[in-house]
Amino acid sequence: MKTIILAVLLACAATANAAETASFLNIGVGGRALGMGGAYTALADDANALYWNPAGLAALDKREVTVSHAELAQSAKLDFAAYAHPTPQGTFAGGVTYLSQDNLEGRDALGHPTAGFSASDAAVSFGFGRKTDLVDLGASVKYVRSHIGSAEAQTFALDAGMRRTLGRVVLGAALRNAGPGMKYDAQRNDLPLRLAFGAAYKFTGGHAVAVELTNGPRGAGTDVGFGGEYQAVKDVFLRAGYTTQSAIAGGSGFDAAHGLTLGLGLRRERWSLDYAAVPMGELGSTHRFTLAARW
Repeated sequence: MKTIILAVLLACAATANAAETASFLNIGVGGRALGMGGAYTALADDANALYWNPAGLAALDKREVTVSHAELAQSAKLDFAAYAHPTPQGTFAGGVTYLSQDNLEGRDALGHPTAGFSASDAAVSFGFGRKTDLVDLGASVKYVRSHIGSAEAQTFALDAGMRRTLGRVVLGAALRNAGPGMKYDAQRNDLPLRLAFGAAYKFTGGHAVAVELTNGPRGAGTDVGFGGEYQAVKDVFLRAGYTTQSAIAGGSGFDAAHGLTLGLGLRRERWSLDYAAVPMGELGSTHRFTLAARW
C-alpha cells in the first residue's frame, strides 16, 4: 500500500520504470521551464540549468539565486533552491531539492489501517559549466537521500551536458541521474537515468520556441515536450507547451487538459518571477512558482 500511495504522490514522474527509485529526480523545476512543457535542455541559461543541463550554467554573466516551490498531487510539495556564481574559469553552482508529503496512512498485508508514516526525498547538487571554443560543457554531482517510514537509502549521481549556439538556434544534450542506484534493505533499484536532447529558436523581441526528447534507456520509454514563450509587453512573458510526461487521463475542466502547460513570467534586470500550471487529469493541477535574483 505504501508503494501505491507514493506512486500517486510522485505522479509527475509517472513514466518512470517500476524498477526505478528516487522518482522525484524526474520532477522538473523552474516556472519558466515547466510553462514551456519542460523543453528546457537547450534554453537553460539560468541557475535552474543545474537541474536541466549544467552546460547552461556557462551562459550566466551575473550571480544568481533562484527559489522554486511546487504544489503537487495529494498534498506533496517540491522545493528547489540554487545559487550560481560566474568566475573567469566558469560558473560554479550549488542547489538543494526537497520533496515532502503530509503524514501518510499505513496499511497491513490485509489492507487494515495501521500507524501513519512519513516519507521525504532530498538531493544536494554541486555543478560547474564552462564555455569552450566549440560548445559549452557542464557537469554536476549530487548526493541523494530517500526515506519511507523507518527505511532509508542514499547514493550519489552524476549529471553532464553540452550546449551550442548557432546564431538564433540553440542545441543542447544532457545526461541526468547516472549512478549506482539506491538500496532499501536487500533490494537495490536504479535511479531514473535520462538522456535529453533539445533544440530551440530565439526570435527577435524576446520570443522563443523549443522542443525536447527525453529517453529512459532502462525501459522508461521516451517523452516529448515542446513549448514557447511570447513577450507580450516589455518584461512580461506568456508561455505554453505540451509534455507527454504528465499526460494523465481523467479529470474535468482545466485538469482534463492533460499534458498541456501554461505559464506567466515577469522579468526585470535584477529579478524575475515565474508561474506555471500543469493539469494532470484525475490527479488535478499542479502549480509551480519561481523567484530569482541577479546581481
